Amino acid sequence: MTVGERIKKIRENLNITQTDLAKKADISKQTLYKYETNAITNIPSNKIEKIANILAVSPAILMGWETNNTTVSNLIHKLPTQIQTLINKAENLNENGLNELIKYTNYLLSQSEYQKSNEKGMAM
Repeated sequence: MTVGERIKKIRENLNITQTDLAKKADISKQTLYKYETNAITNIPSNKIEKIANILAVSPAILMGWETNNTTVSNLIHKLPTQIQTLINKAENLNENGLNELIKYTNYLLSQSEYQKSNEKGMAM
């Protein structure tokens, strides 16, 4: 498997679009496409490092120098699709947005627990 194929596979496992990865890596979508299709095989090391960081793997994994079956991307891939989507969207939030997401999640959890306790009471 080539570097480009590994980038594509991991990106797809994380449900990240080419557009999103390219934007985060400060490259054009066309350049990323060329990496993934092996039209460009001499990828600059700083781009390998940046892409690896975004994909939550080591540059060595992208290069094929090491394999790690317990990478974050593999763990995320095993989560339900809705959770994967939430993680991918949360990555685009700033600190304030992340704090608001946590508050809203806590609110939803409290409402869910309240609803569960009411359902149990009604069933009795």
